[in-house]
Amino acid sequence: MDTNWFVELDGYGVSVPTQREPTGRWISWVRFERMSDIKEMKTHIPGMRRRVPTDFPSQEKAIEAAYEYARGLVKAADVGI
Repeated sequence: MDTNWFVELDGYGVSVPTQREPTGRWISWVRFERMSDIKEMKTHIPGMRRRVPTDFPSQEKAIEAAYEYARGLVKAADVGI
């Protein structure tokens, strides 16, 4: 992974790793963890990782799309944990 960004979103901690592909395009994922698990300093924190379904011409576009994808999953209650 080239980078890893983090944001809190409606009770979830969402990390957004990105990676540059050999083609020069960027891909990204979103990983969800419950903020309550993080705040309680648990030793095992379950999470769900999902790949954003397309690639992008820049890292910035990949990050923007990942946050939008994460917002949509949270709104639809389809995070998976």
